[in-house]
Amino acid sequence: MGTPETQTDGSVVDGCPRCGWPENEIYQVLSRHLTSEGVVTYTRCACGEVQVRVQPYAAGRVVAASCGSSRDDSAPPGR
Repeated sequence: MGTPETQTDGSVVDGCPRCGWPENEIYQVLSRHLTSEGVVTYTRCACGEVQVRVQPYAAGRVVAASCGSSRDDSAPPGR
């Protein structure tokens, strides 16, 4: 995660509250779970502190698309 995390009290954390390890340098992933809100990841910092991170679902950017030359352009999309 490359952006600072917001805590429930509104404060922003950009490093481990215990040792200051940068939050975007995950030391160890313990587990990762899909939820209705997004992806919840449990991580361990280099100092041993366990952290819970939430990555909300959002529209992703397009990384590949066909040029469309192989399909019949008169057909409606999805057919």
